[in-house]
Amino acid sequence: MFIYKFARERVEGRTRLFVCHLANDPAHWIGAVSAKIYLKNRKRPMEHKFDIKTLRTIHTLCACGSVMQTAKLLGVSPGAISYTLNKARKITGSALFFRSRTGMVPSSLAEELSQKYQKVARDLDVDNLLSATEKEIFTVSCYSVLELLLSTALMAASKPLPRINFCTASENDEARIARIRNKEVDIDIGTRLPVNHSIIQLKFLSSGISAVVRHDHPLIGDTFTLSDWTQHQHAIWSRGMHLISDSVEQTNRFNALFQTRNVAFVASSTLNLVMLCAHSDLIILLPTVIAHPLKALLPIKILDVPPELEMNYECYVHYHHSLTANPRLGELIHHFQAAVS
Repeated sequence: MFIYKFARERVEGRTRLFVCHLANDPAHWIGAVSAKIYLKNRKRPMEHKFDIKTLRTIHTLCACGSVMQTAKLLGVSPGAISYTLNKARKITGSALFFRSRTGMVPSSLAEELSQKYQKVARDLDVDNLLSATEKEIFTVSCYSVLELLLSTALMAASKPLPRINFCTASENDEARIARIRNKEVDIDIGTRLPVNHSIIQLKFLSSGISAVVRHDHPLIGDTFTLSDWTQHQHAIWSRGMHLISDSVEQTNRFNALFQTRNVAFVASSTLNLVMLCAHSDLIILLPTVIAHPLKALLPIKILDVPPELEMNYECYVHYHHSLTANPRLGELIHHFQAAVS
């Protein structure tokens, strides 16, 4: 039977919260911010102290056996994974992992650390050991053009807001979910994710779409027609934009026209897409509520699409359930929504 109780440690003028796991063997200290782990099976107990992100890195690498995949799941660079592992090796004096033809093989110590991380994450809900109301730095993942709009709106805010660290949006739903669950990302803004018990989601925006061209386009005036759609070149985003309609007929009609586009360029990011449009004769499609705020920042004009091209776009905010008690989260989301309202 295990007994858990809380303890605090004063380090460099700051209090760190720990969970003391007491058993018959030497104590195992697992902390929400850092972890002290006393390992037996040695001549004398040895203390190893890790931050929780290091434990998470070790656990993820044990699970997938690949540094590249671990980096992808945690939303960091492979170099960051290598740095974390080297730091853990210096602390433990152990290699922790060994290379093989099938990938990285964990040592018994790495497996033990992985098990400790799993037990804390599962049984103690590590994230809730820290007061959610004390969080003052939020990591936000969103499309690059949204990052521009949100940053501009936050700088104009009259009331002080938490610090925002923007990061590149992940390319697939699995990576996005992993980053939220692993606390690499606090707020994820994008297409709707599959239901996950750890993640809260709410609708961020719902909008029709508009055609966007440079403000002094030589051939397209103030009305956008189907002839403009077919006769001029387009730029698109490499990841595409998820457009929907309530009508089967409208969806089929739009998809047929969508396939007829003369695509000249494929942009790697939404911001590159808009910049390319503003400084060329290319046409792009954007959600209307995102396009209009950009008009104040870039030399573009926003045009209604003909009925045959009318579709809708929806975007959602996702965050970990442990943030629900944080009042700053609501303030941030309110400002984010105001930026595109």
